[in-house]
Amino acid sequence: MEATRRSLIELMRFHCTAPKQKTPVPGLTLFRNEAPTEPVRSLYDPRLCVVLQGRKELILDRQHIEIGPRDYLVVVLDLPVTARVAEASPGHPHYAITLDLNAAIIAELVADKREPRSAAKTKGAAIAGLTADILEPLERLVRLLDRPMDIETLAPLAQRELFYRLIQGSLGDMVIESGMGNSRLSRIARTTAWLKANFDQPVDVATLADIAGMSQTSYYRAFKAATAMSPLQFRARLRLHEARRRLQLGVEKIGSVAFAVGYENQSQFNREYRKLFGRPPGADLSR
Repeated sequence: MEATRRSLIELMRFHCTAPKQKTPVPGLTLFRNEAPTEPVRSLYDPRLCVVLQGRKELILDRQHIEIGPRDYLVVVLDLPVTARVAEASPGHPHYAITLDLNAAIIAELVADKREPRSAAKTKGAAIAGLTADILEPLERLVRLLDRPMDIETLAPLAQRELFYRLIQGSLGDMVIESGMGNSRLSRIARTTAWLKANFDQPVDVATLADIAGMSQTSYYRAFKAATAMSPLQFRARLRLHEARRRLQLGVEKIGSVAFAVGYENQSQFNREYRKLFGRPPGADLSR
């Protein structure tokens, strides 16, 4: 496995020349940092993340996750997170790879598989020990960057193998449950997707529970177990992330942004914005 990791690092040195670099391989993104970074708040789509060198830290509400070269991270829900590169230097850069999870492929792979063993411990994100089974198909996927004419034909095969290995691995229960149409995790995923598309709309837990097809109590507990926050806290994070994006564009006033993302009270917007980002909205507008 160590030889495969070194091979991937060499590929990264050649192909990744920016802190974040999209690639011609669908869903594959490369990361390179030569110094630790400040925490950045963003929305993670379902993905696999492998750190080849250095160390990365994620904060999901109050849950702290560290990812190093011996780990891989799987995210199966849309989740607001705070992320930073914690260990990197010019002589020892932080190298990481993410691959978007393909829901259709995963659903096909789990159609005839076992039921997840531990649905009661459902989470939206978790880490596990990296294995050769995960690293080797990932290397084949990255190596396609040397042969772009092969990407269309071979990338889906490597992705399919990689998702299969995820299902067989120690986080397999989580991946399986995310691909089962009526599982608790897939029901939570339906509501996180709804909130992502409708974060500016008024909604209550009862409505979200109906979308999930669950009782309010069961839904609330399952949502908090999967995302480490309540449904309305989740919606607030989505609103504030979008507000910050709009403010940094510098073309709208604070009141207009607050209203556009769903706030009726600018004072409440200002309080929640400062609490999450550590600065008032005006500071990001001026930037």
